[in-house]
Amino acid sequence: MSLDEDDPSPYEAHFDTTPIRIIRNKNRSAVDAINNAAKLAKYDILMVVSDDTGVGYSGWDYKIIEAADCKTDWLLKTDDGIQDYIVTMTVMDRKYYERDGFIYHPDFFHQFADTYLTCLADIRGRLIKSDLKFPHNHYSKFAEFPDELHKRNDASWKEGQNTFVRLMKQFTPEERARIKDPNMRGFLRKFGL
Repeated sequence: MSLDEDDPSPYEAHFDTTPIRIIRNKNRSAVDAINNAAKLAKYDILMVVSDDTGVGYSGWDYKIIEAADCKTDWLLKTDDGIQDYIVTMTVMDRKYYERDGFIYHPDFFHQFADTYLTCLADIRGRLIKSDLKFPHNHYSKFAEFPDELHKRNDASWKEGQNTFVRLMKQFTPEERARIKDPNMRGFLRKFGL
């Protein structure tokens, strides 16, 4: 579990009898916290879980392995109940992670980090689509009001969009043409890509 240095401390007491390791860093964002945790991960499959990740059935860990179908070097797109294309509930194998050494590109604060992650895997031909359900219980899905953290994350939209466009410009038109989602290709065209 990756926490910011200023996060409340009750987490340690809650997990002192479990094998969960808690790390604290001076993270500027969720992207930093996730990437810092991934650096210490020892397992073959890395999964980003947050407070709005839903898992409603047993055996989900084996279903991830089944969805990967004995492949290596992959990013798994699960059914999050919100996005048809963008991977918002990140699951990848170690080989895919080690290619870049991060889960989310470190230039992102929050917004568009998962969009870039998805497009990059699609361009590489490493995106696996699955009907495995990991609901993204985002506040907007339930017409709830955002808390302070959500407001801060939502405020990074323009910055994230600019970072996404800048990074996507690094790919050739032929590489960007590998993106399978027509809506994403249309979005990129708005920026001359």
